[in-house]
Amino acid sequence: MTVTGEQIRETLRAAPFKPFRLHLVDQRVFEVRHPDFALVSPNRRLVLVFPLDNPEVCRMIDVGLIVSLEPIDDQPMSSQAA
Repeated sequence: MTVTGEQIRETLRAAPFKPFRLHLVDQRVFEVRHPDFALVSPNRRLVLVFPLDNPEVCRMIDVGLIVSLEPIDDQPMSSQAA
C-alpha cells in the first residue's frame, strides 16, 4: 500500500485523533502520538515529525519513503489468571 501525504494529513486531522506510526523503507519507525507533533507540507511531499523524547528536533521525511501508516493500539493487555 502506498501512503500519500493526503492520507497522513487526514489522519492528523481526524476527530478524535488516534496515534499512529509511520514505517519507512529503511525500517525506521516514527510515532505520532499527538497531532501537534507532525506536519504535512503544503505540497504533501514532506512530513515533519517531532519526536516526543526530543521535541526540539524535527525529522523531515519524504512521503515517498513511507511504506505504511499503522494505528497505535494503546489498549492495555488483559492479563490472564493462572
